Amino acid sequence: MSFVPPDLPEPIAPRKPQPPRGRDRALSAPGKANGQLPPLPAPPPAPTVAAAPYEFQDSAATAPAPAFHLPPAPPLVRNHLWAWLAMFAIAGMALAFTIPFTLGVYFGNQDRQQFLAQQTIEHYQRALAYESETYNELAIAELKLALQYQPNYEPARKKLQELQAASQVKSQVEPQDVAIAKQLLEGAQDALTRQDWNDAIDLLEELRRVKNDYAAAQVNAQLVTAYVNAGKQALAANDVELAKRRFDAALALDPNHAEARTLADRTLLYFHGVQALGADWMNAVVSLEELYARDPNFADVKQKLRAAHIGYSQVATNQGAFCIAARELNAALALGADAALQTQVAALNENCKQAILNPTPTFTPTVEGGEPIPITVTPNPNAPTGGASSALLYTPQMRVRQNAQCSGTGDIKGAVKNARGEPLSNIGIKIYNDFGYLPPYARTDPAGEYEIVLGSDKGLFHLVVVDDFGSNASAVLNVDYPGGNVQGCHIVVDWIRQP
Repeated sequence: MSFVPPDLPEPIAPRKPQPPRGRDRALSAPGKANGQLPPLPAPPPAPTVAAAPYEFQDSAATAPAPAFHLPPAPPLVRNHLWAWLAMFAIAGMALAFTIPFTLGVYFGNQDRQQFLAQQTIEHYQRALAYESETYNELAIAELKLALQYQPNYEPARKKLQELQAASQVKSQVEPQDVAIAKQLLEGAQDALTRQDWNDAIDLLEELRRVKNDYAAAQVNAQLVTAYVNAGKQALAANDVELAKRRFDAALALDPNHAEARTLADRTLLYFHGVQALGADWMNAVVSLEELYARDPNFADVKQKLRAAHIGYSQVATNQGAFCIAARELNAALALGADAALQTQVAALNENCKQAILNPTPTFTPTVEGGEPIPITVTPNPNAPTGGASSALLYTPQMRVRQNAQCSGTGDIKGAVKNARGEPLSNIGIKIYNDFGYLPPYARTDPAGEYEIVLGSDKGLFHLVVVDDFGSNASAVLNVDYPGGNVQGCHIVVDWIRQP
């Protein structure tokens, strides 16, 4: 059986032909009056192609199906829409990558051009500033830098040509180093006129580096003037370290410059005093007092001296030297110290008075090979109020070895024995001075002997025997050490324990 699609339209019956009328009828051929048209010739037979039978089709189904026409297929509207969408998506992605890159390149070029223009203007303006100060060589260097950033910058090019032409004419008259030295000297003289001492120093030192033999006498004299005045300016700002460098530089050029020498000496006193604060109070007081006597307005010497007096007073109080402590504290009050120290001063004055009214006996040592050297013993600060002698357990016997050689070092040595002459071991001997020198205690060995080695500097030392608790067990013996290079530097102090 044949297969016909069910959705084909029903065939329309052919229209029956009408007989001709009017003129058509008259013109029709004879014998055609009945209105019938001659039959059309039969079309040539269409070539037939045998269709291959399907696998499960019977023979009836192999008969040729009647001819029919399928309706035209609708246009593929949906497929075209997706194609356009895909094209727009691809174009959008391309723009998404291309636009930022293009804008980045554009703005990057803009920033680079702006940077180059800015650098060009800055170097050009520096060149104009150097030219106004007659530093033409420096101006030429700045103009060359400006043209490296923008080779077509016409103002810099014209100015460079102008300065190079002038420099060429000038170089025919004098060498380049001479021209630069001359410009630096003119600038230094202008700075000296304006009293800009540091600027003058910079220019003159640069001149000496460029050409040290150019107007050497004049340059050195101007440098000394600038150094001294710059040092004084630094002192006014309490920058003593800078002032010292300025004065030393002035003396290096002119060792006989009176003002530079005076100021350098005062600066040295200041440094010695400040460095001794906290470590050597007496030397701090001595140095700063000397400076204050010469120039009470030198930097902050007044404040530093007041601090030195207070520090020395505290050390003397701790060592039982009440008269020294009272003297130093009174000096601090005279310099404007806090009035709250008045109470401490009153107590120190009373202690000093008691030490004067109740002195301990003064011992005179036996001397080997020379005259006796007097020594003194101060009261024991740990003694009860009933009398200094009530707490004395050890008494000193001192002698000086005048025949022993002194070649840089000396010593204080001796022995500690009881009343029967038997040696006492592990007895502590304390030595100190008024400047804070307090080494570890010396201890007697099994033979009862001890030794304290001293250096080449002279000084007044204090010796005292201490008990097992570190308290003084004797009066304080004052030993005037002459120094390690002076005859008499070997001192012997023996201690006898009282029964």
